[in-house]
Amino acid sequence: MFALIFGVSVAVVGAFIYVNVKATLNNQERSRIEAEALTLKGEYDSGGMRDMMNAIRERQRDKIAGGLDYSLFTSDGKRLFGRLPKQQPRPGWKHMTGPPDGDEPRGELEQLLVFREKLAPDLWLVVGDDVGRLRNFGDDFLSLFGLGLLMALTLAAVGGTVVSKTFLQRVDSINRTAEAIIEGDIGKRIPLSGSGDDMDRLAGTLNRMLDRISTLMDALRHVSTDIAHDLRTPLGHLRHALDDAREHARDVVEYRSAIGRAIDETDAILDTFSALLRIAQIESGSRRSGFQTANLSEIASRVAQSFAPTAEEQGRTLTTAIDPHVEVSGDRELITQLMANLIDNAIRHTPTGAEIHLSLSSGEKPVLEVSDDGRGIPAEEREKVFNRFYRREASRTTPGNGLGLTLAAAVAALHHAKIALLDNMPGLKVRVEFPKGAIGGQQSS
Repeated sequence: MFALIFGVSVAVVGAFIYVNVKATLNNQERSRIEAEALTLKGEYDSGGMRDMMNAIRERQRDKIAGGLDYSLFTSDGKRLFGRLPKQQPRPGWKHMTGPPDGDEPRGELEQLLVFREKLAPDLWLVVGDDVGRLRNFGDDFLSLFGLGLLMALTLAAVGGTVVSKTFLQRVDSINRTAEAIIEGDIGKRIPLSGSGDDMDRLAGTLNRMLDRISTLMDALRHVSTDIAHDLRTPLGHLRHALDDAREHARDVVEYRSAIGRAIDETDAILDTFSALLRIAQIESGSRRSGFQTANLSEIASRVAQSFAPTAEEQGRTLTTAIDPHVEVSGDRELITQLMANLIDNAIRHTPTGAEIHLSLSSGEKPVLEVSDDGRGIPAEEREKVFNRFYRREASRTTPGNGLGLTLAAAVAALHHAKIALLDNMPGLKVRVEFPKGAIGGQQSS
């Protein structure tokens, strides 16, 4: 198909060149003959027959290279001078044939183009030239063009075959990778040629998509495993409590008490499922399409104000240092959830009398920090606490499902922010660094 399209294109271009070149040469020949005739007429008008004949003898074909043929005729067709064929003079152009003069192919007549100009009532000047060479040019051009077209088609066919073979090999590589993944080899990836062309970019995009799918599948597998392990215990407790109530409850009061405990256990399980669904939704990236400008300073102030009474009731102190007018592109609701989870986590896991500090700075990048002076987290466990349902032994007795920091990490990843747990000496510092592009203000505390 490529060779056919290329061949047709070459043929169209060649035909265009042939027609225009031939027309140009023909126009040039006509202009030369007509100009010669008008020049000789001027010689006749100014100097009479003698001057004109002198000019003709100097210009005719057998005198100079590229010379023309000249003849004089009477009105009744009698030739007075020259070798052009006899004719009935009429003004203007005429194509005609004459006896061969030696430069024509064997057996062919001379091809002439003549221009006729009236000099006097009974005298006509006829100027002509052999235009057979123009026809020969056309034949030679068509012969060479046909050979060139054949070469072009051959090169196009060979080139198209090589290109299509290379392309199909790379497509086949994509197909083999897809088949391997379908058969269960989820780690298979499309090899890159290293050329950086469109196929490489497509392969790179598909590989990133496969990496994302693999990550989501791993997350789903881990969630399934985590649910099987971490929800089995509360579901077992729930069933045991209901079975115990059925067997041993003696009156309505005990039944109501058992049902109340069961409802509380069920609510905790539903909260866990809701948190898991929310984390899954965040990790899918679907919320990114609704990003708008979010004022971190305003969100941090509002969250701190809402948690200050809770911290005070539980014997903690919550302080803030928030730069004004710090803005990022993001989801206000999720950023609010992120800050709330970090502060709530600090309140839950610090002893009475602890001081919790929320800071927001507007340096090169917007940085949110929630720090405390509690027991902190050992360095070897800091990455583990971002896993679903992970709870340290020291936190087993506190309320919660082990998903708070997991959700915070998911929100940070959605906003392309970096979240890290640092040593506050003493205590723990959670640092969230948002990407560049935010608008900062002046420092205030």
